[in-house]
Amino acid sequence: MKDKNLHKKYKFFQFLTIALFCVLILRLATLQLLEASVYRTKAEQNQFRLLTIHAPRGDIVDRDSKVLAANEIVNTVSLVRQQVDKKDLELTIENLASLLNDIYPEMDGKYIKQIMDEHKGRLYEPVVIKRDVPIEVVARLEERRDDLPGVVIEQEMVRCYPEGSLASHLLGYIGEVDENDIKEDNNYKQGDLIGKFGLEKQYDDYLRGKNGFRQVEVDANERPIPNENQKMVEPEQGDKLVLTLDYDLQKVLEESMDKSLQKLKQNAGAAVVIDVKTGGLLAMTSKPGFDPNRLVPPVSTEAAKEYLEPGEGKKSVVLNRAISSKYPPGSTFKPVTALAALQSGKVKPSDAFYCSGVWAETNTRCTAAHGRVDLMRGMAKSCNIYFIEAGRRAGIEMLSKYIHELGLDEKTGVDLPNEVSGSSSNPEKKKEIQLPILEKWYKEEQDKLATKYEGLLKEAKTDQQKNDLLIQKKYAEKDLENQYQTKYNYDVKWRPHDTYIMSFGQGANEFTPLGLANYVAAIANGGKLMRPYLVQRIESPDGKVVSENKPVEIRRLDASAENLATVRQGMLQVTQSGGTAYGIFNDLPFKVAAKTGTAESGWGKDVYHGVFVAFAPADDPQIAFAGIIEEGYHGSTSVGPVANDVFKEYFGVNNESEGDGDAASSE
Repeated sequence: MKDKNLHKKYKFFQFLTIALFCVLILRLATLQLLEASVYRTKAEQNQFRLLTIHAPRGDIVDRDSKVLAANEIVNTVSLVRQQVDKKDLELTIENLASLLNDIYPEMDGKYIKQIMDEHKGRLYEPVVIKRDVPIEVVARLEERRDDLPGVVIEQEMVRCYPEGSLASHLLGYIGEVDENDIKEDNNYKQGDLIGKFGLEKQYDDYLRGKNGFRQVEVDANERPIPNENQKMVEPEQGDKLVLTLDYDLQKVLEESMDKSLQKLKQNAGAAVVIDVKTGGLLAMTSKPGFDPNRLVPPVSTEAAKEYLEPGEGKKSVVLNRAISSKYPPGSTFKPVTALAALQSGKVKPSDAFYCSGVWAETNTRCTAAHGRVDLMRGMAKSCNIYFIEAGRRAGIEMLSKYIHELGLDEKTGVDLPNEVSGSSSNPEKKKEIQLPILEKWYKEEQDKLATKYEGLLKEAKTDQQKNDLLIQKKYAEKDLENQYQTKYNYDVKWRPHDTYIMSFGQGANEFTPLGLANYVAAIANGGKLMRPYLVQRIESPDGKVVSENKPVEIRRLDASAENLATVRQGMLQVTQSGGTAYGIFNDLPFKVAAKTGTAESGWGKDVYHGVFVAFAPADDPQIAFAGIIEEGYHGSTSVGPVANDVFKEYFGVNNESEGDGDAASSE
């Protein structure tokens, strides 16, 4: 007798089997007839990988086509993760490190592993371990080829800076994109090289060019398969930057700054040379400098520590002090006070004030007791008392107006990244900044007082003790209120003293060296505040002009030609007999107008910066100079000689004698 339940189960599985085969046949037919092209395309895509060929960056040249940044072909050692088994990767890294470590001490296994870990997403693309490898090292690696699976030695175009550290803060440097770069621009991908600082960053879109690629066939393990018919798209070189910079002038500026820094045993400063008619930057330096060649990826630990991670107490290297640092101007501000005073109508060039050596109202001291001083003598002697009186008569409103008119409290707009604006103060600014600080202090002190007496009152055992404590609290609150008012009058309210110290360049005044150079250029050229610029044009690889920067006038000063001429004449007196810069420019065949400065830094007791501004020739201004040496003390003896060297070079003065400025007076 047949088991009916068993028969039913048999029928069910028979039906299920037929149904499954029908589904499989239907799916197979769909794949073969309807979706074959889709999966064929996917298979072909999985079969190939596109490896990036980095585009050569565009050159950067000076005004006379002297190359400052270019590209060179170098040997590069890379490691491809997918070309070596995971278990053998560690051994490959150790073998590679052993061959490189004696030449490059920092390149141990830990360093190479760190590079590989930083590029985990690049499975089949080469990860650069070392660029610019000499041929003898290449030969050594080739001899050990069997011990280095996954190691690739290729030639590539890489960024180079033929002049080393020259103009490094202007040119900048390149680096690999990071996560933030990729988030900001999804066209970037890991391993791309972009500008990170200076012109390299500012004009990266032009300089970067267009990457090419080569198509590589891979096996199921994503390892390249040799194929002579690889498709390749050649990269397109980036555009060229033609600068306003004068190479010879830049070199003289840097050499002279180095000489002065060495003489003073200092290492930080900045200087700017600008065309007074166009705003074109002719030279700019920031010290200490750096060699951008050492920052081309991968960056050595030594270079990173020296340049990017300076130790405590060391001066920052990758900081353009000419545009990113602010300094008190010291007496180089006095031409601003002179212009404001003349424009106010309350001071005439012939007005003379008596200098006894001290401003009695605030006990502010001058460099000497100068007696009766008019504008010309006041500028020549850099008399603080004269300019305090001139500033007092002009008033803070006029001083603030001409600080702004001359662009000192704003960014110049130069085509470089990380520029900061200068800063100064006035009654509104002082209150805006200081009042919240005072209010916070007052609230904290009130809370402390309330907490103190709350505790004391809880501990009081008699009504008399409580009454005594309440009276004490009332007096303490009154005392705190008086302290608040005293601080308010001193820290928040604008005082005459604030105007006085601003008038001779101290106090809240802080400006960039470029801001100082640009303001002096505006006085020199008759009142046109120009926008400084560094790139005069951008050219495509075939020589076509892609973009061009023309001189831009920011504003015309609200000042009479007569008063501007008077200020220029006063600056000329600074370099004449009896002036604080007398003797610096005696070896030049033309006259120079200048202003010296000794600026209290505020960084410590008796620490002063040497500041100097000038333009030349005095009777037909063409270029302006501004420079500062941190802790250089007198501008005349620290930065003044640098200006002299610059003017000699620019105007072609062939004079072998080197005036070191020792004959100059203080400041």
